[in-house]
Amino acid sequence: MRLPSPRFLVGLVAVLAVLVGGAFVVNRLTRPAAAGSESLTLNCVGGSEKSELMADAQVRAILADRYGLTVRFTPLGSYDQVRLSTDELRQRAVDCLWPSSASAQNVFETTHASQFPDYRAENVLQSPEVIYAGPRGTDALVKAKLVEKRADRYYLVDVKSLLVDHVLGKSTWQSLGAADLRGPVTIGSTDPAKSNSGLTMAQLQLTILSTSDAFAAPSLAQARRALPAMRALYDAQGLQARTSDNGFREWLTQGGEFKAPLYAGYENQLIQQAALAGDDRSALLRDIRILYPEPTIYSDHPILALDAGAGRFIDAMKDPEIQALAWQTYGFRSAVQVGLADVGDFPDLPLADQVRVTPPPNADVTLALLACLQDATKCA
Repeated sequence: MRLPSPRFLVGLVAVLAVLVGGAFVVNRLTRPAAAGSESLTLNCVGGSEKSELMADAQVRAILADRYGLTVRFTPLGSYDQVRLSTDELRQRAVDCLWPSSASAQNVFETTHASQFPDYRAENVLQSPEVIYAGPRGTDALVKAKLVEKRADRYYLVDVKSLLVDHVLGKSTWQSLGAADLRGPVTIGSTDPAKSNSGLTMAQLQLTILSTSDAFAAPSLAQARRALPAMRALYDAQGLQARTSDNGFREWLTQGGEFKAPLYAGYENQLIQQAALAGDDRSALLRDIRILYPEPTIYSDHPILALDAGAGRFIDAMKDPEIQALAWQTYGFRSAVQVGLADVGDFPDLPLADQVRVTPPPNADVTLALLACLQDATKCA
């Protein structure tokens, strides 16, 4: 039997290679991005601090190309989201909520998660609550032994004294010897009745004021005894921003520590601003200090999928490339990949590698706190 010529065999291999390669390309172009699933457009309501992340072109491309998802993202305060009624959620055709707190998730599940048969929730991002300050206020707090500096990082080591002796005690920055700062010692934040960054600080303050152990969440009975003090802290702030994103930008653009010597927010907010500033970041960072309360509360960012389709969004947001972008560009620590958030990625930012944390209060305590902040007659 005559064997095929070498030239024929080479040609046959080339044809097969073209056919296989063509089939691969067609398969990539025609198959659903998520195996067995059609393309979906989802309506998601989430915390404003995630607006830039969800507008990122790379993130949107990964969601579309790999997972067949287009996400229409509408910013809304965390507790405004989770207190929307089931009827409102259905009328707005909301597929998922994305609050900035496990407590907000707990409130939602306590009130009406059972009304969504395909409900699923999972935390995908996180960021510790911090207090932003300037060099003058920080130096004064270090001298007062309320703040310690360790390896170029600042830790608020006596939160209770700051609250009781100075904020509720009506100390002034002049009495602490802060150069050029005036007025009473307060901790500014977004409106805790509307925005999670403000409420997370309020939850931390409530824990510290109502318990003898700052690492234990308060019971409802303990919390109720501290509500009048919480209302006093709330009233001392005056008018507050309604969203985390707007509140932090106002703090930056209106003078930083000269607007509010102490301002509560998420760690990721400064990382995001520094990443966006690029080569101009040195000017941004020069007059900002990050104070890590000991303990603090981690602000979780759980996605609450109200239907099966939105469950795909949870899985998509765990994509390693999206998780890396969320950290390196927007400062969110990963809640699903251990070791991804390497503070060495930001050598000019004094970020804490590890932070001491306390758990947020349960839903009944959080709802009592919210009621007090919204209506002073409910603080008794």
